[in-house]
Amino acid sequence: MMRLWVACGAALAGVWTLAQEIPAPPAPGRLFPEWAAIQGQAELDARVSVMEETPKAVWSADRAMRLPVAFAGTRAARMNWDVRLKADLRLAKGVQFDFYCADLTPFSSFSLYFRSGKGWYHASFSPERTGAWQRITVDRTGVREEGDPAGWEKVDLLRFSAWRCRDADTVCALANLGPAGDEPDVLVVRAESNVAAAGNEGKAFGTYADSVSVTLDRLGIASAQVADTALASELLERVKLVVLPYNPSVPPAAADLLRAFSARGGKLLACYALPPETAKLLGLKRSGGAEAEGGAFAGFARTAEGLERQPDFAPQASWRTTTAVAAEGQRARVVAVWRDAQGRDTPLPAVTVTPAGAFIGHVWFGSSGEASLGLMRALVGALDASVWRKASEHAFARIGAFAGAEDFGAFRSTVMAGAPKASRRALADASSARAEAERLMAAGAWSDSLDASARAADAARRAWFLMQKPVKGEHRAFWCHSAFGLRGQDWDASIRFLKENGFTAILPNMLWGGTAYYPSKVLPEYPELAQKGDQIAQCLAACRKYGVKCHVWKVNWNMSSHAPKDFMERMAAEGRVQKLYDGETKAEWLCPSHPSNQAQEVAAMLEIVRNYAVDGVHFDYIRYPDNSSCFCDGCRARFEARLGHAVAAWPADTRKDEQVQAAWLDFRRSNIDGVVRQVAEEARRIRPGVEISAAVFRNWPVDRDGVGQDWKMWCEQGWLDFVCPMDYVDSNALFRNMVTSQIPYAGQARLYPGIGLSCWKDPRDAVKLAEQIGVVRELGVPGFTVFNYDANAEATLPSLRLGVTAPCRSWWSRLWPF
Repeated sequence: MMRLWVACGAALAGVWTLAQEIPAPPAPGRLFPEWAAIQGQAELDARVSVMEETPKAVWSADRAMRLPVAFAGTRAARMNWDVRLKADLRLAKGVQFDFYCADLTPFSSFSLYFRSGKGWYHASFSPERTGAWQRITVDRTGVREEGDPAGWEKVDLLRFSAWRCRDADTVCALANLGPAGDEPDVLVVRAESNVAAAGNEGKAFGTYADSVSVTLDRLGIASAQVADTALASELLERVKLVVLPYNPSVPPAAADLLRAFSARGGKLLACYALPPETAKLLGLKRSGGAEAEGGAFAGFARTAEGLERQPDFAPQASWRTTTAVAAEGQRARVVAVWRDAQGRDTPLPAVTVTPAGAFIGHVWFGSSGEASLGLMRALVGALDASVWRKASEHAFARIGAFAGAEDFGAFRSTVMAGAPKASRRALADASSARAEAERLMAAGAWSDSLDASARAADAARRAWFLMQKPVKGEHRAFWCHSAFGLRGQDWDASIRFLKENGFTAILPNMLWGGTAYYPSKVLPEYPELAQKGDQIAQCLAACRKYGVKCHVWKVNWNMSSHAPKDFMERMAAEGRVQKLYDGETKAEWLCPSHPSNQAQEVAAMLEIVRNYAVDGVHFDYIRYPDNSSCFCDGCRARFEARLGHAVAAWPADTRKDEQVQAAWLDFRRSNIDGVVRQVAEEARRIRPGVEISAAVFRNWPVDRDGVGQDWKMWCEQGWLDFVCPMDYVDSNALFRNMVTSQIPYAGQARLYPGIGLSCWKDPRDAVKLAEQIGVVRELGVPGFTVFNYDANAEATLPSLRLGVTAPCRSWWSRLWPF
């Protein structure tokens, strides 16, 4: 009966949404052949299918697929549309399509799944426009793998998923589905053949390949990523440069192909790993390796033999390097050495260039800072001179293309309309520099044009930021994942910078499930305590000095790699770690139902309140990892005792028996709830006025079951003074949806939404940060919390200080500013 009711509701929703008018889609670009072959409803039905609760897709006369969305009156967590096709995406940037949505408010996020073999690649996309078509590109970089995908050349299905945010219906549409990206100039070869033998470190091969791909994308250099197991001669024929981002070994077949590629003049850029076959191709010989003193190098320092347009210094905190010298009879020059943490240039080569290519001594982290981008641009430009023109054209086209403007003309006429005097001056500087960049491009002075475009872009951004206004009295906070503040600075300097840029609070991560960065009688102390000292005391002293609030952040349950090995072994021996549904042990996570673990979590947070005059304590990871844990023997015994009888089929009945499942979900929530309640009650008794807060998942209706995090109830009970949902999405529209839905959940607790600066594709996008702060203000929310206080924050905050977080002056100070 329930399924019949859901189906009827979906059908009625489909009738209503299909009646809505949708404008004709834009002109198509490259299309998948299967998509181009759809001429009507019959072909669509043969190519596209939906899941049980999703209304049927409908083909329109203007070659768009209408997608009715039925959330109202249903329990559907998402709508799903599957498009069957055969696609070789090895040389594609990803997938692109035009997307329309009449109303984005019913959605929390959108996903695209690529099925390949026995697994999937999963990516997210974030539409911004309501009631208008928008071109969407879903990039292959940064995708998550599920199962065992067979490679990008074997994609046979695309699944579009729209995830529920609220109980409402609407209609979407999709058109012009095809591969994305231009013909690549660079091929990034991912070390897929190394993954199986690497264990938990296997994901690093994809991570560092993505770092290179993202950097090239930001430089306007077209690239494609391919697995070393899928490398083919026809792929290498189209490019002049191949990058090996972290390839400890190269399969024999791939090595043969690279040898032929080099023989016909192709260039090779390798990072960190230098196996014999790679070294021979580059004309190098591995001479050893070195560890950085003091934890990490500072970055790449240019030598006297540096490249054209190479920055004098590009930061990168690498902890080790592989060193190489020219092989016998070969030539090589060191264009950069490592600079140490004290600012001294070492003799260790960091970047070495040969006639056959180049070698970087460590993996490329892909910093979006201008100096790091400049180093990669100079390096790629030295190996393929045609890059300079393309980079110059890309930089020129991007001037003013932000804040909703597609180009400088739109930026000047619409975004900057009615700008104040200071903004108009900066805009004039942008126009002047842009004209110079255009003149230099016409003359073929590509590198000089790049400089002029950079000045124009900076001036345009400055003009925009000077238009923004601060709001007096709001809560402006940063999470700081490091217990030591900003890299290379002490807590005094870190907090001073935060205050100077208009922020009012910090949430420093000072304790985990098995580590304390201060003297503790509850948790193991960090090994350098005697040398580096009590980090809470140092941070708190700086906060008091500069007038910044300090809410100490604890990672609950999760020991991660921070806990000492003997402590983790003892937790496992005492049966205090988690077991997954499939029986696998999750050794780094403490079991939330174990009484000793609950007592430890409470005691650790109360120890902070008792020993330090902090403004508050902050929960994080106050949940289960997902719905697959914990199913340890202790959980079973404690659950059955609560239930009053044995569970016949363990753990299957927790998912298949409705009564058992309901009791099980309640049991999981109670384990988390009890810790929150005890800390809230005892902390306020110990130190009246101390504030209790939590970082939480963003979709309470789903997450209270999925991870046992009933944060709406915590707010209702008064256990939390403020709550910070982690709304880490690039899309301003989806961010708005999330915050809007969370306002009633927070109730009387203050809502400070989490903005995911460091999680975005561009973690230095100060414009987007300002825009999402603007969304918070428009919705009347009293503050926000940004993740994470690091080098990305250092780069973005000075822009915000121009207007968004500028000091709010009184009327008297405006008349008499001295």
